[in-house]
Amino acid sequence: MAARPMEFDRDQVLMRAVDAFWHYGYESLSTNILAEEMGVSKSSLYNTAGSKRDLLIESVIAYTDTRVAAIRQTAGSDHPLKELRALLLNIAQDNDGGRGCLLVNMSSELGLHDGGVQQLVRSGFQSILDSFELLVISGQLSGAFKSEIEPAESALAIVTTIAGLRVLAKAGFSASQLAPAIENLTAGLAAHCQHDTSA
Repeated sequence: MAARPMEFDRDQVLMRAVDAFWHYGYESLSTNILAEEMGVSKSSLYNTAGSKRDLLIESVIAYTDTRVAAIRQTAGSDHPLKELRALLLNIAQDNDGGRGCLLVNMSSELGLHDGGVQQLVRSGFQSILDSFELLVISGQLSGAFKSEIEPAESALAIVTTIAGLRVLAKAGFSASQLAPAIENLTAGLAAHCQHDTSA
């Protein structure tokens, strides 16, 4: 007997799961609420994703893939420094609707006592680091970034700054308070003729 076809778009449902974990966290998100946020029955949740933890793992991977794709798109921009600065300012101003970064959130909530999640988060950050390294190299090739900076170290500085911005924004620091950190980072990356990125 053939299995019944799924009656929903799994990719769309998975992105709803990403949003649910991003909004509620892991421990405080019951399977009932998770299924409701995903728009599926509880049985469908278990049948298609397995456990709640399995779904978290899928969600973290999907979140990372989305972020990596966005960074790689920025790397292909004609104005990578301007795009990077806009990204950082958006984090300081909105911080993804106050939700912060799912990787940071899961690391803070589960990383200390769940080795699997810690490894997954580390892998996610590494993918993001690799993407920012590509952005830096692209910026150097276009003349927007200093040629003498080391791409991997600069990528680490970008990701460290982003993580700090997200944590401080959640703690109530305003965009104007966080702006100097953004300006210091971008000034350190910019080629001499690129310091003014607001034009």
